[in-house]
Amino acid sequence: MCKILLITPPFLQPNTPYPATAYLKGYLAARGIDARQADLSVEVLNDIFSSEFLKDVFDNFAPDDETEDNIMRIYSLRRDYISTIDVVMRFLRGEDATLASLICSADFLPQASRFDAIADVAEIFGSMGQQDCAKYLATLYLQDISDFIRATVSEDFEIVKYAESLTLSVPEYSKIQQILNQPFNAIEQLMCRRLREKMEQYEPEYVGFSVPFPGNLLAALRCGRYIKTNFPTVKVLIGGGYPTTELRNMTDDGIFGCTDYVVLDDGELATERILAGGELIHTYTAEGYHDNSATVSHEERGCPDFSDLPFDKYFSLCEITNPMHRLWSDGRWNKMILAHGCYWAKCAFCDTELDYIRCFDSVKAETFVDWMELVAVQTGSYGFHFVDEAASPKLLKEISLEILRRGLKFSWWTNIRFEKAFTGDLCRLMAAAGCIAVSGGLETANDRLLGLINKGVDIEQATIAMRNFYYAGIMVHTYLMYGFPTETLQDTIDSLEVVRQMFRAQLIDSAFWHRYAMTLYSRSGTHPEEYGVRRKGSFLNPFANNEVAFSENRGYSLDMVGEGLRLSLANYMAGQGLERGVHKWFEGKVPQTTIENTLITDALIKPDGCRIYSPTARLVWLGGEVMLTEKGLLAITRTEEKEIKFKESDAEFLMQVIAQCADLNNDVRFDDVKEFYAQFSEEPFLVLYHSKQWDILRKMGLLQI
Repeated sequence: MCKILLITPPFLQPNTPYPATAYLKGYLAARGIDARQADLSVEVLNDIFSSEFLKDVFDNFAPDDETEDNIMRIYSLRRDYISTIDVVMRFLRGEDATLASLICSADFLPQASRFDAIADVAEIFGSMGQQDCAKYLATLYLQDISDFIRATVSEDFEIVKYAESLTLSVPEYSKIQQILNQPFNAIEQLMCRRLREKMEQYEPEYVGFSVPFPGNLLAALRCGRYIKTNFPTVKVLIGGGYPTTELRNMTDDGIFGCTDYVVLDDGELATERILAGGELIHTYTAEGYHDNSATVSHEERGCPDFSDLPFDKYFSLCEITNPMHRLWSDGRWNKMILAHGCYWAKCAFCDTELDYIRCFDSVKAETFVDWMELVAVQTGSYGFHFVDEAASPKLLKEISLEILRRGLKFSWWTNIRFEKAFTGDLCRLMAAAGCIAVSGGLETANDRLLGLINKGVDIEQATIAMRNFYYAGIMVHTYLMYGFPTETLQDTIDSLEVVRQMFRAQLIDSAFWHRYAMTLYSRSGTHPEEYGVRRKGSFLNPFANNEVAFSENRGYSLDMVGEGLRLSLANYMAGQGLERGVHKWFEGKVPQTTIENTLITDALIKPDGCRIYSPTARLVWLGGEVMLTEKGLLAITRTEEKEIKFKESDAEFLMQVIAQCADLNNDVRFDDVKEFYAQFSEEPFLVLYHSKQWDILRKMGLLQI
């Protein structure tokens, strides 16, 4: 019998474990508590995408005259779907890469409407390669099956979420109760069958469900009620991002028919208190809210523990051919958190009133890289996704140095802010340490609005940071926002022009526009008058509260704008339409842009901070071997050799400096180097620093960070 079983309920991305239960398990286990975990989401998805389940679905469907053509086509091909699904899933789970050629063959996969928009398979091969092409086709195939399941089993099913539309800011719990009172559909039967297996296997005293998003709330409540009905002595906890942001003002106690505790904010200490019978903190029970303040540091939170999870069941998808955009669904990344909270925590649209944003707390780079090594052993995967709100440049620098110091070969990507601290040399350092991509918020892509939301960056600064990532070979994704208060139609068109120019300059690999939503715990939600709007109503819902309605005199359709932005971005990510006028993407009448056509290219020629002398800057050598020659130095890298002319004294000086800088245990600063140079030359050090030869050394691996 275990003390607590931590469960990720259906559905989340199936390619990698969501880290919430792993962090809780690691924390509780370090305190001697027997904690186990299960990923019900990926296990049920494997059950759904199986020949056994599909056969039952097809057998229980009776088409009629009103059946849609696409559903009828899938039904008519049911034998092909049943005979191919297990093969496709073996391939997507990485069990047999040789299946790629079979999946790519013209007549292997049955095809319905999801295949209508794709180009010829041979054309996809040209841009992706056989393995990626097979993954892309297999994903379309699963999406066709999902369309059939939505039409015949449950309209709430999607691969990465369940009943999301039913749980977005539900004002009263009674609406959810009505759904829970309905008989189980086939998906929910699978869900509860798997849950029973886990309950019988682990015999827990408590079960905790992590609910990060609206798209897995209903499944968690289904499972919670199933436990309370069938295992009445077991106590149920629900926590995560959804209750933290949506249920903070809950007065409706209906949810306690499915759970005993609703935990807000960080769950480690609150869960420990529940299990120990101690004083509850930031936890709802049927008796009300228990608001006692206590926290744990990020170091005390500790290393996540991914053991117990079914690594053989995770499968990758490829919903889009864009190599950056697909990272979220393709590959088994170890999701980890560099630091708790956001080091900036000032953006007006963000939940800066809540602890998960405003309370920033990090750990030493050495500690975090220790954790990375432990997690790599646990999972067998050496790829990492740092899921921070925004990773600080300083911490990324120190972690990159630590990875390089240990000679580790990791691949990783993370969220950042496009700030000036991301110099060209820092980006090169990150790339050398395994960074392959970053994602960051450009948001409104308009300097006036960026100032209004207190983003702390402007277009020029973001452009220079993107340029530095590009030159370092690091892919860039950016989050974009439309509909922020006071944003005019002209602002939106101009923002799209900025984005177009960035794509044209190859600064952005992928992007996503989302519509602004005012939330209760953001600066724009608590002080809407500062942003020229007013909230509608002041009364809180008895159950869920997060997004709030507001009124303003906008004068144009956000739906029309959103569709034009979506269409343009889809083309840009495919490398198309980059010379088309941005106003032409919209169905309605919109103004032409007022942005100069060279705005971004003008910013690209601005100098980079890593070429400005700073006495406290650190020197690092990431190149290969350097040897003295008659003419100066021969620098050798993995891809080239270059002889650089130096005076004999300068060459001897540089040999010693590079040797020191190559040992990353040495912290070599410019002020020390400048003083050391006086032993070799009477000339000022800055003469050498500003020379063309120094620039060549920089290209070969001499970084200033």
